[in-house]
Amino acid sequence: MSDSRESRFTVLVRRCLEGSEAAWQEVVEIITPIIFGVCRAKKLSDEESLDIFGQVCYLLLRNLPKLKSPERILAYVATTTRWEIYALYRRVRLHDGLKSRDIPVLRSDRQLAPDEVAEHVEQQGILLAAILRLSETESKLMWHLFFDESQPTYEEISQKLGIPVASIGPTRGRCLKKLKRMLRQRGVQF
Repeated sequence: MSDSRESRFTVLVRRCLEGSEAAWQEVVEIITPIIFGVCRAKKLSDEESLDIFGQVCYLLLRNLPKLKSPERILAYVATTTRWEIYALYRRVRLHDGLKSRDIPVLRSDRQLAPDEVAEHVEQQGILLAAILRLSETESKLMWHLFFDESQPTYEEISQKLGIPVASIGPTRGRCLKKLKRMLRQRGVQF
């Protein structure tokens, strides 16, 4: 990259930080093809691409003061775009996973107050999202062990998932530790 181009980005970022709307518009014009190019390469729909575009622009604007090297703004935009696409994939996986399953209602033995019900539902959503962040096999294992109303035996789970019966217990333990870590990170108390 030439020195004149590097200084152009440095000047643009400085002007943006000073509040110049024209400088921000110029930055957006420069980064637009990068964002949409990455989205197109990942075969996103127009709607998904526009969502990613908005999110990347927001994150760039929010993080402009933190940029250590304004000359690397294009790399920052490309990387942020990829990360936002991965986040979109995770949300789609979660949504599809929840849609494709008969979601059990985690019940309580006592009558809950409305605010407790809201908290209970929120924590249930966090738990289900954490389960779906596990690998596919781990997620299915947790599902069969804790949510499958037919209450399959280890032998039946072994056949359904194609894993040895002897590995179910240890895998269950590892999954529960992962889930516990994920839930703690989300602030769920247990």
